Amino acid sequence: MHPVAGHRTLRERLLLLWDLAIIVLVSVNLVLIAFDMLFTVHALAALLARVSPAVHDWYAHTIHAHFLAIDLGFVAVFVFDVALGWSMAIVQRRFYRWYFYPFVHWYDVLGCIPVGGFRLLRVLRVVSILIRLQHLGLIDIRNWRLYGTFMVYYDILVEELSDRVVIKVLSGVQDEVASGGNVLTKRVVREVIQPRRQQLARVTSDRIERAVTRAWADNRKEIHGYIARLVHSAVRGNRALGRLERVPKLGSYVTNALDQAITSTVHDVLDEAVSGLETEQFDQLVEHISDTVIAQLLELDAGEPSELSDALVEVLDLVKDQVAVQQWRSHFE
Repeated sequence: MHPVAGHRTLRERLLLLWDLAIIVLVSVNLVLIAFDMLFTVHALAALLARVSPAVHDWYAHTIHAHFLAIDLGFVAVFVFDVALGWSMAIVQRRFYRWYFYPFVHWYDVLGCIPVGGFRLLRVLRVVSILIRLQHLGLIDIRNWRLYGTFMVYYDILVEELSDRVVIKVLSGVQDEVASGGNVLTKRVVREVIQPRRQQLARVTSDRIERAVTRAWADNRKEIHGYIARLVHSAVRGNRALGRLERVPKLGSYVTNALDQAITSTVHDVLDEAVSGLETEQFDQLVEHISDTVIAQLLELDAGEPSELSDALVEVLDLVKDQVAVQQWRSHFE
């Protein structure tokens, strides 16, 4: 409870001595409880009687016969320690409410129960001992191998329990969405998508611009050749131009001129369209389209099939699959 410092006040020294005394008393009490439990086993008591009859008789008549009274002496000190700690917590206002102390230090409170099987719960005071030693700066349990092993299995337990809870909750949300309820869908659109409408439109237009510009730059020659072939085929297949081509000299010249003019025009239109992706007009067009899509999503009636609902269900499936991955396996692998 009191960190180690180079210079301590008299009050801090007294509290430190009290903490150390409680640690010693708890340790002695736990050893005594463990030994007395073993002494109640007839085979072990008989073994002790054969090895050292004097010790056996002394313990049987002096300690075991009055064990409850001796244990109550320890309990009295522990109760006083809890009361002292509680009083100090009230004076120092450590907690939001004065009665929070026994709930926070539940292990100390349970350790004071002297009745029957509850005496075994006093082992929980080991937690209090370790916490006190840790806060006193006398030990660092984080460097203990036993602590590391405990934390590994503790993390496994917490992860497994939390995964089950999360998967259960996500399954409930999936059932609600799949049953036709559009409450969640509309909330996603209204509270998540709509407030980010401009950002989404901007990101969408940027992605389209980069994708189309890169594809156009990498395949411009092939696209031009493809368009030229399409225009040439269309011109040659046109009946009116076919009759015009029969005109000597002039017909073939006009047909070729039209072929080149149409091809050049289409090429220029495509080049202009690709370069136009960088303009504000294209951003406004994407934003207008996103506004229309959001408005349509918000107008969905309950029970009406929605691709967004289906997408939500599939996204939740992916999240459940990711949650189900046992991350703790990586520690052993």
